[in-house]
Amino acid sequence: MLMLILILILILILILFLTPNLCNLSKLINSQCPYVHFINVRTRERLCYLEQTFLNFANSIRTLKEDPTESEIVEIDHEVPPEEYLVPYIQNYECADIIVTVHDRVFLCHNIILSIYSRRMLKILQEDVDHIVFKSNDLSPKGFSDAYLWMISSDGEVNPCDMGEILRAAYFLDIPELLEACWANLDRITFFEISAFRLLFELRGATNLWDVFDKLTGRISISILPVASTREFLCLSETQICYILKSNFLAINSEMEASSISIRRSSTYRVLSQIRFSFLPPLMLKKFRSEELHKMPEFSDILKEFSKSPDVITLLRDSVFNSSLLLTVRNNPSVLDTHVEFTEVELMEPRHWVQDHTCDYHRKVTQLCPNMRFITLNEYQEYLKRLSIGPEFNTCFKHTRDRESEGQEDMWKHM
Repeated sequence: MLMLILILILILILILFLTPNLCNLSKLINSQCPYVHFINVRTRERLCYLEQTFLNFANSIRTLKEDPTESEIVEIDHEVPPEEYLVPYIQNYECADIIVTVHDRVFLCHNIILSIYSRRMLKILQEDVDHIVFKSNDLSPKGFSDAYLWMISSDGEVNPCDMGEILRAAYFLDIPELLEACWANLDRITFFEISAFRLLFELRGATNLWDVFDKLTGRISISILPVASTREFLCLSETQICYILKSNFLAINSEMEASSISIRRSSTYRVLSQIRFSFLPPLMLKKFRSEELHKMPEFSDILKEFSKSPDVITLLRDSVFNSSLLLTVRNNPSVLDTHVEFTEVELMEPRHWVQDHTCDYHRKVTQLCPNMRFITLNEYQEYLKRLSIGPEFNTCFKHTRDRESEGQEDMWKHM
């Protein structure tokens, strides 16, 4: 091929040198013999064709130079697809190239697997590292193990029984596909009432699962008082208690039941501020004043701490007004809509008020107004004790008119 290129180059040089002489010769011939002009035209056409042929050949050479390895590519057919060959090595932890230590427990992993699934690991592995150490409380050895097993598994299923640990690992390692699988499990009816509380208890040490807390507390309704009587409830974090008290779906007869489960010395103001004081009896609200705290000896120390906040005075004043207003319009709530002086009053969202006809202190409730009677601590504790040993605590619950179907429908929307 090189010889051919050299020959063509020589031809082109000869053409360039001969062209002027041929042109002069053609002029002389044309002057002497006009008919020879046609021969000269044919010669030009022949030369142009040779030039074009050379250019075409040169262009083809440039194309070959742009992809010099094209002729070196050889297609090889595999009897076994590469993925079927590699997956057993990965699942058997063979040829692992990265070590991950979680709270002194060592895992042999594959760099490529961690980089594909975990955004957090992808950032870390961009550096030249062969050993990663995690000591955060948001990631446990079991959580990392479950998450990595999910990465290398063939089915990609999440075991609902291990949701707590794997969910925390998915958030910590930032694994979008695993989070999607976990949320698909959370959306099932499996996590509802008692099972939702169980998962909430498992996640009590988590610090970054706010949306999960919100989801689970929305599933706890008629079981709130039975679970409040357990030791596990006392182990919930301050944040989890706040999310529970924010819920509109707590099935209680009185706001005093909610206030009793929220009493905690370690986090007084943040937790108690979630209580809807407008639904408490006006007489009880007046006892919150420092000079009358001795009338509630069970809570006097905690309420004294709570009353130190500068916002408490305004909170109690507004709550006494709203509470008195609710008692006034209890039997005729339409007054709030028809009277001009009440149109600008913003009442708090009601909870899912219910009545247990087997409970001595429970009273009839409406959709807007709960039981506003003062409840002693002994009455509340005796009721919780009975609920904790009763086989079916919800069989005696009576929901407010038009509230039962509405509340259940709203709860299903939160699932």
